[in-house]
Amino acid sequence: MSIYTSLFEYLRNPQKIRESFQRRAKKHPNTRLGPQVDARAEGTAPGTYGFPIPGEQSPTPQSVIGSDSFVNGAAWDQIIGHGAFDYVVIGSSFMALSFVEKIYQLNPFAKILILERGDYWLPSHFQNLPLPFKPVLGGHSETFPWTLSGETFQAAEINSLKFNYLHGSYPFFGGKSTVWSSWCPRPPIELFRDYPNTLTNALSVDQNWTDAEELLGVIPAGEIGDEVFGPLQHDVDKRMAEIADEGIKERIPSADYSEPARLAVAPRLRRSALRHDKFSVPGPLLRVLEKQRLLARKGPQGVSRGHPLEIALNCVVQRLGAPQQGVVRSIETSRGTLSFTGDKTKIILCAGAVPNTTLVLNSFKPRSPTDRPGLSETAGSRLTGHFITLIRARFPKEALGNPDSLQIGAHYLAGKDTSGLQYHIQISVIHSPNPDEEEDEIARLSPDFAAAATAEQLADSTEHIVIICASLGETGERNERCSVVLNSKPDPTTNVDLRFTFTDEDKGLWKLVDDATFQTIEAIAGEDFKDRIEYWSEADKGWRSAKPPPGDIRVPGMVHEGSTLFMGPEDQGGSVDENYALHGVNNVYVAGSALFPSSGSWNPTLSMCLLAQDLAKRLHAESVAGKAAPAQVEKERGQDYAESKGRTRMAEAPLVTVN
Repeated sequence: MSIYTSLFEYLRNPQKIRESFQRRAKKHPNTRLGPQVDARAEGTAPGTYGFPIPGEQSPTPQSVIGSDSFVNGAAWDQIIGHGAFDYVVIGSSFMALSFVEKIYQLNPFAKILILERGDYWLPSHFQNLPLPFKPVLGGHSETFPWTLSGETFQAAEINSLKFNYLHGSYPFFGGKSTVWSSWCPRPPIELFRDYPNTLTNALSVDQNWTDAEELLGVIPAGEIGDEVFGPLQHDVDKRMAEIADEGIKERIPSADYSEPARLAVAPRLRRSALRHDKFSVPGPLLRVLEKQRLLARKGPQGVSRGHPLEIALNCVVQRLGAPQQGVVRSIETSRGTLSFTGDKTKIILCAGAVPNTTLVLNSFKPRSPTDRPGLSETAGSRLTGHFITLIRARFPKEALGNPDSLQIGAHYLAGKDTSGLQYHIQISVIHSPNPDEEEDEIARLSPDFAAAATAEQLADSTEHIVIICASLGETGERNERCSVVLNSKPDPTTNVDLRFTFTDEDKGLWKLVDDATFQTIEAIAGEDFKDRIEYWSEADKGWRSAKPPPGDIRVPGMVHEGSTLFMGPEDQGGSVDENYALHGVNNVYVAGSALFPSSGSWNPTLSMCLLAQDLAKRLHAESVAGKAAPAQVEKERGQDYAESKGRTRMAEAPLVTVN
């Protein structure tokens, strides 16, 4: 039976308020028999302390965290029955956190429901956890909700690749945030090629970048404050600054600029002694949930200060209902269909680019031969992403400050091809004099664990600095052979074919990226040591003076997919208007890289969060304006009525003649 007696009660009270331990009342339950038992005290349910029967013996991590933080069966019944929400957010990603937190900053009384297809898994970024947790990256935790084309898998256009694919999804609470690299550059506005005014206006405001950086805890690597990011970080930044002063194109002809890496690793707590803490969504989003539950409690005057946030896990969104007068009023999920009779509920798509596109393709098919193709034609017609070159090298430690303790540094370099296509290089440097003893710290502090030095590479490099360059180049947005297309398979969450191919411009950029990466390594080693650089050979499993061939440094697996629902005019292939709403659908909005008209090369997370916050501000302003309009109308009506009454009184007044 439901714990709620009415919709009014449901919307104003969380399903269960059990705060984190530091907020709980400082009292212990009285567990004695007889009249002294306090039935209201926490812990007096039979079996809680093994009295008078044994307690629960098979709790699961999901049942423990889920019972306190997520929507349970009774609350879900209320949501299905009469859950009226201002916003239904699909996905628990970076964008979901950015949107929800910003909405609550502006209006703590907003009613928000988050639908997450997966379960609770990691409480924090995997690099913040002990070393044995590192294998969670990839493998069984990564899913591929699409059918990859044979053309893509065989990678016939790139001879140096044995195969190719698109990296998948992490279908858990927090999404990819628990495994991402944390690099968060601020690209110059000119790199946002063909972006519409809505996006460039938001991206041109410094405060918007600052807000997004504060959310993610972004900090330049040289300001982290951890002694490991010390002298070597300073020396790398200094070397690159000297190169820039000389003219960066003298050493790296295609480069435009470089800067200390901006990483999302700042501690959440002001007085924390931990100086390096990789950001992930689960903790901050649960913090928002707890804050809203506390605000929802009635204060001494019997008035609450906000509405609770509701999060439903294991809730797969399958389709959105057909629009009626441009408004979607139902959401089909694996746990039942949500529906709402009013027009005010807004649906925010915060899943990945391809899952968002799959949902749109399944939801907005033409229903008769006379219907316009609309979104079924534009959604998925464009697909962009990043390819990767990965080079590991080393040179004598005397080349860069001669460190004698564990040191790590991170630097970012960006450039372009003559075609205008962009690339960037994520430069990580490390010196470890005792790799066996320092492996846990190295694993935790590596700027990019997927592109970190391995134990094998560090073992005989105690007198060297190891440099790892993960270089990302963009694929162009005008390739009609890159797409996400609906197929006839029955599962609406995976029934798409995905194709990723390369144009001649893409292939030309990849060759340039390879060359620029070698040039960058030589520039950092310096003139006196560039002839003593050694490169890691995967074939020989050792260090060699010869540069590795393309087949050894080009990594299968595209990343940072986007542009599948890009913002732009419908007649030019765009799926989203300049209000972030799907064309022809007034209450479904898109967040994330699917919006991007072009990929750029920069890591997209910071930009995605900024734009999700911009969407929140826009929708809040729209809501305020919508509420103000009826009030203004009533005010004007009142003024008209008063004026009309005044005119009536004047007309009825006797004529007074003044002599």
